[in-house]
Amino acid sequence: MSTIREPFGNSPGNVLNVGTAGTGFTATEYGDSTFHKTVLAVNYTLPAIAGGANLAVGRLAYTFPAGIINQKAARLSVAITQTQGNITADTPDIGLGTVVATGAVAVLGGTATFENILTGQTAADCNGTATEKTLATSLVIEASGAHTVYLNVADGWAASGDAAAVITGTITLEWAYLS
Repeated sequence: MSTIREPFGNSPGNVLNVGTAGTGFTATEYGDSTFHKTVLAVNYTLPAIAGGANLAVGRLAYTFPAGIINQKAARLSVAITQTQGNITADTPDIGLGTVVATGAVAVLGGTATFENILTGQTAADCNGTATEKTLATSLVIEASGAHTVYLNVADGWAASGDAAAVITGTITLEWAYLS
């Protein structure tokens, strides 16, 4: 679901060149057909974490519209809340990238596209404490490039893992539609 509001304000605006929120994310769009601020409300469950091993997981948060995009800045304020009591003290790496994080890795930095929009931030825990980070970038996504934004998480997870850890919070993307 997306809503657009005219230049970073609160009045109805142009709906041209708007992206699409992923499942578990709700987008509110501010700006015009060129300059955008997308605020994503996050409320979803991470893929199952087996535990006792390194594992990277991610979820599609947003898909930019087709064309050339300049991703200018991102802000992350999200909390991971365990549901089974096994990963409460874990401190996973959280970031935003154009490719979904997968594989037996404990940090996102080993694969640049796991966090090329917002570099990994270490969470305080998996017991509901918000992790916050803001980063100014100038990532140009060509028309043929990956237009996806994934919220990615990686860690050397505690034994027993968690079948349904929940992520809540907000992601803010500032971007421009170039053509």
